[in-house]
Amino acid sequence: MKKLLVIAILGCTLSLGAQPLTAPKRADVSTWQKDKYPSVFLIGEHFRAFEALSRSHNIALIDACDDDMEIAFSKWVDMMLALEKFSAEEGYDIRGIKMWIKIFWATDGSVEHIAYYLKPQSRNVSTEALSDFFDSFKSTYKLPLENDRPYSHYGSVSFPTHYQLIKP
Repeated sequence: MKKLLVIAILGCTLSLGAQPLTAPKRADVSTWQKDKYPSVFLIGEHFRAFEALSRSHNIALIDACDDDMEIAFSKWVDMMLALEKFSAEEGYDIRGIKMWIKIFWATDGSVEHIAYYLKPQSRNVSTEALSDFFDSFKSTYKLPLENDRPYSHYGSVSFPTHYQLIKP
């Protein structure tokens, strides 16, 4: 009897505290995610958003590029160069910033979410200002890559990137 009571209490407690990590059925996933999660966030501050977005954008950039490493790398480089160009246009200095970053793209290549975490050796910057910068950037940039499902890429980046030295 005691075991049954403990199981019932535990079951009720767990079901009440559980929050869904995936989109509700029959919902427009893109709209739901844009409303549910911040468009730019620090990875450690919104771990549920990071996990849920990683599940819903489970196609890697390289998979969206038909497993062609050169194309995927070229797309990533183009986006990092666009970030550097945008920072120069906006007057926001990103030199010395080092981070882990995950970009979540919609099927049409528009950036839906950016999650990042500054590395310990990064230049000290305000994460609020950096998040505002990324938010402005994501509203102006579209990766020239369409896919039938949303996709993402997790990587490490340091600015300046010096990618322009290797571009043909």
